[in-house]
Amino acid sequence: MSLTSPESQPQRKKRSHRTSNLLQAGIQEFVNTQVPESQLSACNVSLDTLPQALPKRFTIYEPLLLLPANAFNATPAWSALYTSLTDEQRQSLYASIAKSFARMGVTHIAINAPIALTDLRGQENRMRSPAGLIPLQGDFGDLSPVAGEEESQPSATDLERAFWVRTAQNHGIVQIWAPLYTMFSRGNITEKARILGQGPSANTFEGLDAQSLQQSVSETSVVDLYAGIGYFVFSYLRRGVKRVWGWELNGWSVEGLRRGCLANKWGCRVVKVTDDGKLAGGEDIEDLVKGLADTDRVVIFHGDNRFAADMLDTVSHVMNGLGTWNPVRHVNLGLLPSSKPSWENACRMLDVRRGGWIHVHENVDVHQIEQKKKEIEDELARMRSQEQTSLDLPIANCRHVEHVKTYAPGVMHCVFDVRLSGTDSAWRI
Repeated sequence: MSLTSPESQPQRKKRSHRTSNLLQAGIQEFVNTQVPESQLSACNVSLDTLPQALPKRFTIYEPLLLLPANAFNATPAWSALYTSLTDEQRQSLYASIAKSFARMGVTHIAINAPIALTDLRGQENRMRSPAGLIPLQGDFGDLSPVAGEEESQPSATDLERAFWVRTAQNHGIVQIWAPLYTMFSRGNITEKARILGQGPSANTFEGLDAQSLQQSVSETSVVDLYAGIGYFVFSYLRRGVKRVWGWELNGWSVEGLRRGCLANKWGCRVVKVTDDGKLAGGEDIEDLVKGLADTDRVVIFHGDNRFAADMLDTVSHVMNGLGTWNPVRHVNLGLLPSSKPSWENACRMLDVRRGGWIHVHENVDVHQIEQKKKEIEDELARMRSQEQTSLDLPIANCRHVEHVKTYAPGVMHCVFDVRLSGTDSAWRI
């Protein structure tokens, strides 16, 4: 038997203490088994101090583990070590992290990034595409950049091949999206809860009960002019409204909404809208309406919402003739930083006789919230008066301002709940 002198034996690293944080556990397992002592020393990193330097934050959207943008440079010690890793070592690191989360269904890892206000051509990112997302582990499908709106509209094959994730919020409401192409905002959860009548601000959301509507919630329609993957659409449906009429420009979001509806057992009808505001394929609105089933709780128009008021006017005319129309009592305007281009359409779509509520989402300087409230009231009153010339002001009354989340330093994402009068004297403010 040959013996090896102590001097010639490789140094054995002392294992760092175990942690209950799965992200840190995955990193520590990699460091213990894949990083030589010499590499740690060169980075002035020790196993004793490393645990305090490791990132802790993560989010799971099954099967995706989403890490914050600073996951690998949160502290100088961890940043130095990560920077020193070879490409092969980094792949081993990601695999070790994924293994740590395996029992939670994680197969993919990516680094999150803020949604850019402009696209790759320097134009407004109206699609809200998450172009900054960085895949690290797993097959995300086509990784080609999203250049513009026309190029980014997916084909049926694109939708089938894409990587999709899901989460459940607010007592089990499922939402589904393709993270390479569609944003997901965790910060909207409080507003979703408010619509549902849950949480600390539940009593601030008017108009989804029989007393304030003076009709059954199940006989009420809602419009969402920026439906996305169903952020607020699903809350209205769970609250019991008859149907949501939605508009959405991003084809990836439309598919996410459709899949989410199926997961939540709500019927969904997707209608493609052409650039001139017509239904694609020569379909007629009357045929669309007659083809709707009671179980079609969502009708999502895939196209620009600038035609929304005209289209819904035709829809309501046909459905009134059939005795199947349910009046629109809420219009949701969930576009940031401002939904102002849709205010006039919103005023036209709200039921003329009974009125209702418009929910205006805006990013506002924290020192100008009251000023913005007055501006919205005045502008919506002016627009509404164009439809109802017989009404005396006030036509619009902002009943509540919800502070949803901080959007940037000194900027708050607010929702202004504005009630608009109807022509019936019983519905005057």
